[in-house]
Amino acid sequence: MDTGMRLKYHRLKQKISLEEFSSGILSPRELKKIESGIKDPALKELEALCKKLDIPLAPKDNPIGKVLVKNFKNSLLHPQNKAQIMEQYNDIQGHPLLNADEDVELEYSIQQIRYYIITGDLDSAEDKIKEMDRFREFMSQEQFYLFHKYNGNYNYILNDFEKSLKTYLVAEKIAPPSISASELGDLYYSIGIASTKCRETEMAYKYTEMALKIYQQEFIPKRIVECHLNIAITHQHFGNFRMSMQHYKNALTIGNKLEIDILRFTTEYNIGYAYFLYQNYEPAITHTENSLDYIHPEYPADILISYCVLIKCNYELGRIAVAKEWLRKGLDIVENKKISINSPTNKAFKEAYIEFICLDHLVNKNFVEFENFILNKLLPSLENTRNFFEMGYFLSHLADVYYQQERYKESAMYMSKAKYAYKNTTILY
Repeated sequence: MDTGMRLKYHRLKQKISLEEFSSGILSPRELKKIESGIKDPALKELEALCKKLDIPLAPKDNPIGKVLVKNFKNSLLHPQNKAQIMEQYNDIQGHPLLNADEDVELEYSIQQIRYYIITGDLDSAEDKIKEMDRFREFMSQEQFYLFHKYNGNYNYILNDFEKSLKTYLVAEKIAPPSISASELGDLYYSIGIASTKCRETEMAYKYTEMALKIYQQEFIPKRIVECHLNIAITHQHFGNFRMSMQHYKNALTIGNKLEIDILRFTTEYNIGYAYFLYQNYEPAITHTENSLDYIHPEYPADILISYCVLIKCNYELGRIAVAKEWLRKGLDIVENKKISINSPTNKAFKEAYIEFICLDHLVNKNFVEFENFILNKLLPSLENTRNFFEMGYFLSHLADVYYQQERYKESAMYMSKAKYAYKNTTILY
């Protein structure tokens, strides 16, 4: 930062008005010219202004601070162990050299946004984003790029996928040529997964393929697995089952060697769900049951949604007793967590819970409750996430319930809606 920018940065940081800062030293108009870089302050004025802000006359060289923030940044790029990242953050938090000069301080503050996102502290992430938004004009091109990218990460975590994708694409446009290959790969991967959520399948495939090539060159196995998973999903959306399963198998082969539980869960679950989509229930059950070996109790939404796949597969195979056993295990989680439909909980768990309760009513033939939950709870949720396959699945079962009750007109209507939902799945993909 030049002298004027540096003065303005610290003035805004300390929330001092232009008039208050200039008082007794020079006019607000002259100070504005200095902060804008139109004129340089006289030495006497500079000394008085710096004294008022309690900062040195010139920025200090801070190599140790740069190393601290660089190491912190690198640890956040491909996070594998949340506990290690939190331990590292606790070790450096409050270190005076992280605030000894403006550039290091800005970089550290921007990296804190991603740290809060990774550790799940979304309130602190939101506060930090709002705080840093005030300092956009002081950011370097790379810092400005990272600020946008981490904003994209924040919106993705909030399930605002369209806003996330738009922000990632802005980040791509302003990315400096100096960013590392790994950083560029991370951006491409982020665009890829956000595109998948937005059903922008062509874009998802393009960017995830670009990311995969970078990660293969850089040899970052975890990201290679994640790219194979997303490419598998894009092929699934294209209706290309053979290519989809090939990428799933690639992900499984590499992922099994890494012994990262959450990655192995994600891979096994996605393969299981892919088989379920194609009504190949036996391998769907095998892979979904395998996924449960790698998921920890602190992820109840993932456990419950896995149970839902197992319940549906066994129900379709006529194994009602087995389906009921998975229901019992799911109900144990619901009771232990003291969850009800109106409980304040995260969106992912609530969606899994609603589907689970619908399946409970279906399997146990509580058709009045099944109809109520489908129409008033599950369908609005599925419409919101544009999950047309699940919409078709449950609507077809609702149509079947109406048929059994000799409500033929309603049965025909909801069977038509189910077919339309399945058709939308193909059209949108």
